[in-house]
Amino acid sequence: MSLEAVSTKRNRNLPQQLTLDHVSPATRLLEKRRQMFEVQEALDAQKEEFQRRETTFLRREEMLKKKDLELQESLIKFNKFLQENDSKRSRAEKKEREEIKQRTVKESEIVKLNEALADQKSKRDAMKRDLEKMNKYQKFLESVLDAEEEFQEIHDLLSRYETLDAAHSDLISRSIKADEENEMQRHDLQTYVREKTDDLLGYNNTIAGLQKQSEVAMTATRVEEANADRRLHDVADRTLQLGQVMMACDNIYQRCCDRSHVARRKAGGDSADLGVLVDKLMYIKDYLSDLSAIARSGAASRAAAEAKAAAAADSDDDGAAAGAAAKGAGGEKPPASRPPAVPTRQTPPSSMPGKGPATVIHSQSQFPGQGSCSGGPSASGSCARASMSSASMEG
Repeated sequence: MSLEAVSTKRNRNLPQQLTLDHVSPATRLLEKRRQMFEVQEALDAQKEEFQRRETTFLRREEMLKKKDLELQESLIKFNKFLQENDSKRSRAEKKEREEIKQRTVKESEIVKLNEALADQKSKRDAMKRDLEKMNKYQKFLESVLDAEEEFQEIHDLLSRYETLDAAHSDLISRSIKADEENEMQRHDLQTYVREKTDDLLGYNNTIAGLQKQSEVAMTATRVEEANADRRLHDVADRTLQLGQVMMACDNIYQRCCDRSHVARRKAGGDSADLGVLVDKLMYIKDYLSDLSAIARSGAASRAAAEAKAAAAADSDDDGAAAGAAAKGAGGEKPPASRPPAVPTRQTPPSSMPGKGPATVIHSQSQFPGQGSCSGGPSASGSCARASMSSASMEG
């Protein structure tokens, strides 16, 4: 069955979708449940169909396995038959090859034996000819023995000759060997002298180069030593400057701590630590910012108080002048006029570079206990005291 037919049948078993646009939700729910049940039934039917097909396929698979096994057994038997025939044929061919090889070997042996026989015959003929040639030497040696009584047999004479010939050959070989060794040693001596001369020249060149390198290295060492001394001197100067700066910071910080009556977080730890030094500088900055703000507030308060006192003095003078005029018209002696108010000395605010209104606002917001001096006449006394204490600490 093709895939298109299966998909067509599957689509046919599925329930048709209904379009419910104008029905209640309960009706839609029931319709959905009905569709779900139909889909479930279709799925169950498909499961049963698949199980039935799976059973059929399993049976067919078992049948195919059995046929495969039978075919394999028949193939095994046929292979065994072929192997037996091949083995028989190979044994027969091997036996034939061995017999041919043995026949070839025997024929080659016959040829070799015939050649050896011919060689032996030729050797026998040659030995016969040599024997005929040597007979005259034999007769000569026998005549020598008859003439000389020192040797009893021909063998002794031949041994003596062989000994002398061996000694002569040994002497010649030793002479040749000594000459070769002498020539070799002479050549080695010349080569050694030449190599050592070249080595000596190379060593002299190396020594000259090393002397130049040593001079350059000594010059560089002197320069580096001068640079190192200069760097050490610079480091010592910078260390001295750093120590002076740190001592100045410690002194200013201690003075600020001794003269400040406001609770602040103090820097603690080793003075050589950069973080502690930064904390101390921040403490000094806050202290000077507060002091500048207090001085400016006190100056403003004093200026307002002086202006108010001058206005009051002017009004008193006007009243006294009017009373004197009235009494003079009535014949009375005018009272003595009040001396003018002596203005107080206004202390100028301490000039701090880089401090502006923003710094003053920051100081007031950081220390809420110090109120602003612009609050009216009631705050003029406290501002004046703060200004005096600031001026005294600046002095």
